[in-house]
Amino acid sequence: MKQTITALALFLISIIYTNANSQSLALGIEGGINISNISSTPSFTTNSRTGLIIGTLLDINVSKSITITPGLRYIMKGWSSTSNGITYTDKLNYFEVPALLKVKFPLTEVKPYLVGGPVLGIMLSANEDQSNGTQTNTVDISNLAESIDFGLLFGGGLDFRVGVKTDLFVQAAYQLGLSNILKNSTTTTLKNNGIQITGGVKFKL
Repeated sequence: MKQTITALALFLISIIYTNANSQSLALGIEGGINISNISSTPSFTTNSRTGLIIGTLLDINVSKSITITPGLRYIMKGWSSTSNGITYTDKLNYFEVPALLKVKFPLTEVKPYLVGGPVLGIMLSANEDQSNGTQTNTVDISNLAESIDFGLLFGGGLDFRVGVKTDLFVQAAYQLGLSNILKNSTTTTLKNNGIQITGGVKFKL
């Protein structure tokens, strides 16, 4: 199932890349951090986990103010909690396919923008570190987690022109999880969320 969804996501992205040749395009790479946590029902106290974001994106300029931005990226998520003197740190890693709409304010050298849209996540691994302060035991918990995660991302950023065909950018966003990542549970829900700070470079094609 996971391989099928991955292949489908790559196929859809390739269609966008191929059929966007008539538009003004910019290919970019991005990196940054994801300060992740969960929302839970019933609610319990958790602490955030800070992980990496690494990926690529494509800006398809529909007009001077509107851009469609699909992407592919690797992202670390997770959280930690403490019970009976043991700290549990859950580490979830995903391959994500965002499909975002960007609204730009067309200034000259510095261009602020707002961005938002859905994100499909495909789980790559899920592990839990169990520590009593002196010893740490790592357990594979991928059998407890759903392989697919859906969310919404919204935020804003700045594009900086540094060359005729080169822009730098910085972006801050919040990703809100919509799906329960806990498998086979009708009484408990866990949903990913995170504050994301990224930056990178884009090259106009």
